[in-house]
Amino acid sequence: MAGGALKYRHLSRKSSHRQALLRNLVTSLFTHESITTTWHKAKEAQRLAEKLITLGKKNTNASRRRAESIFYNHTLMMGEFQEPLQHLPRLFTTLRDRYLNRPGGYTRVLRIEPLNKHYDQAPSAILELVDGPKDMRFHMTAKTLVRERATEEGVREITARNVKKVTRYRDGGVEELEKEVKRMEKKTRDEGFRERARWKVDEAPREGHGERQPWVRMKS
Repeated sequence: MAGGALKYRHLSRKSSHRQALLRNLVTSLFTHESITTTWHKAKEAQRLAEKLITLGKKNTNASRRRAESIFYNHTLMMGEFQEPLQHLPRLFTTLRDRYLNRPGGYTRVLRIEPLNKHYDQAPSAILELVDGPKDMRFHMTAKTLVRERATEEGVREITARNVKKVTRYRDGGVEELEKEVKRMEKKTRDEGFRERARWKVDEAPREGHGERQPWVRMKS
């Protein structure tokens, strides 16, 4: 048989609609650093986002024109007024500097529970830019460090490998990770203080009712 299987997902759309969908998803990704969509849409948008960042690292007139043709530059998009071509300066400055030493893997797709549980149960995912302020794996690694440092066993080998992964290409990655760990440790202590204070209030005696017993769930 002539030809062969196309090496991309059609997403149940014709070509023009598919391209418009992917352009919209990528523009939202570069605006918010992280988006939530279906798994198949995220994987296809990831390919286009990686190409855009490669164009940003080249930083030539041809790559600028190509990137300009991909981004949606509507004055009003997603209910928010935006400056025309606001994504181009960010792509060729902030993101280019962020990924200048990274050989690849500028985005990450993380599976999550289906968003439409009552309808099609479509597999969902989060598409995010790595080494950014919304890097979920970075925050999850910091949270794991807080939990494991509080145990007698200490930090596990797999966690140590994850620490190297999330800090390898991030500018000041080790220092940023330690700041995040300290912030989470403080948050955990504050939550513990509030929880203990709440139980003390619940167990305190009420005026005119004698000593109050600890809260007990009543049988219905």
